[in-house]
Amino acid sequence: MKSITFASGTIVTGNAVAEALVDYVSGMSGAVTSASIEIPVQEEDGTVAVHTIVLGSAVQFDIVDVDGVESADDERERFPVPEMPDVNMVAVIPTDEVDLEADNFNRAIADMDNVLDDPTQS
Repeated sequence: MKSITFASGTIVTGNAVAEALVDYVSGMSGAVTSASIEIPVQEEDGTVAVHTIVLGSAVQFDIVDVDGVESADDERERFPVPEMPDVNMVAVIPTDEVDLEADNFNRAIADMDNVLDDPTQS
């Protein structure tokens, strides 16, 4: 299993899903595109839920190994690799608009993290 950290957040998913995300974003290199992808993510209580993430050529994330599922078969069953949209078929969003939205998103996540760390700031 892999832990993926990006935009001030961390998710845990299967090895194959993490590899597919890296391959997909690598294929977007230099493209002015973004795509929403639904991926299986392990929640804190051990259940698996589907999360929607937005990927683009400017996305940066860190992936590390974590302990989890006992067998590769269990992992494949719990964390199926999602269908990735064709990079050439993804809607084009102007770079300045993407940068602004990314900045706004990162500020919102940082604000939420600050409130969670210090509830008196709300």
